[in-house]
Parts: sequence; structure tokens; C-alpha cells
Amino acid sequence: MTEYQTAPHTFVKAGIFYFNRKVPKDLQAHYSSRRVAFSLRTRAKSVAASRAQRAAQKLDEYWYHLRVQQNDLPGKHLLRDQGRGGESLKQTSVQP
Repeated sequence: MTEYQTAPHTFVKAGIFYFNRKVPKDLQAHYSSRRVAFSLRTRAKSVAASRAQRAAQKLDEYWYHLRVQQNDLPGKHLLRDQGRGGESLKQTSVQP
């Protein structure tokens, strides 16, 4: 029975471990598939567990940044636009 147990976010196909993670619904617009799956290029469970954990961490970080970009940022009107020489995003006219 233990030969069929896998590390979190992995599955075994022909003796090789693969990473497998479902894309959250709120981020599916950024992906062409509903799952992220790829070979971990190992037959060792301990190596697969380590690689899968790191891949999951990277995905979690990336998904966090995608979610932050989607949200309306408080104080966004005070940010500087890097593409226009440091001018503010909101053009305000001051009349004497």
C-alpha cells in the first residue's frame, strides 16, 4: 500500500513523480488550463516531495501577486507612473 502513497501535490506515472495543482477559479483567466502539471523528473519520493513543496510555494507567491494586482489599491492615485518621468498618475491642474 505504501508504494501508492505520494507526496502532497504529486502523482506517479510510469514510476516518475509529477507535480499537479489546480488553478484557483479567480485566477483561471490567467491560464490556458485549469491545472498546473509537470514532471518532477525523479523516481524518489523524498526528492519529489521537496521539489513539489518548492513549486507549490512559488505558485502560492505568484498567485498572491496576481490577486494583489487585481484588487483596487488604496491610495493608487498617489503612486508615480514610472513610464512618464516620475509624474503622478493623476494629472491635477493648479491655477493661480
